[in-house]
Amino acid sequence: MAKHKCTVAKATQEEFDRVWGFVHPMEALFDGRGFFSNEEDWRDWDDDDEDKKRLLKIEKELLAAGEDEYDGQVDNRLILYEFMKVKFLEANYSGSIGRILFNCSTLIDNCCDPDLDYLEFKPSIMHAERIALEKVEKLIADSEAQSQSPKQILAAIKQHIEETKKDKE
Repeated sequence: MAKHKCTVAKATQEEFDRVWGFVHPMEALFDGRGFFSNEEDWRDWDDDDEDKKRLLKIEKELLAAGEDEYDGQVDNRLILYEFMKVKFLEANYSGSIGRILFNCSTLIDNCCDPDLDYLEFKPSIMHAERIALEKVEKLIADSEAQSQSPKQILAAIKQHIEETKKDKE
């Protein structure tokens, strides 16, 4: 059976920062942990908070466009909708959200123990050093039994490594 390799573009720190820049304000607005809605709490955020500044700017733009509900106030849902659109587009620039999710999924599928419900390396990765040492010890023992020189033993180890690489391709 043929084995296939999967190479994916690695998400950059800038992409992670953009996605967190979307997630953090959404959590602050919609985390739902409190009894009451947090959707108006952005007005209580620090005045120097960049997200609050953006929300206020959106509110002014909507007011200027004639989107007032009553008493000169814009419906907060409309402000939040426009805010989420902008934040999502920033976060997902060039497919960043999908790349991060695909990177995580690829790493979990290839590196983590599928039998656990938490993240831990596969046993083959976690114990790779010990497994490699055991294989080297066996190769040395087999080579010594055949009265091979140290150079021949090293050559056998290198050959075994190359064969293992080919098997995985």
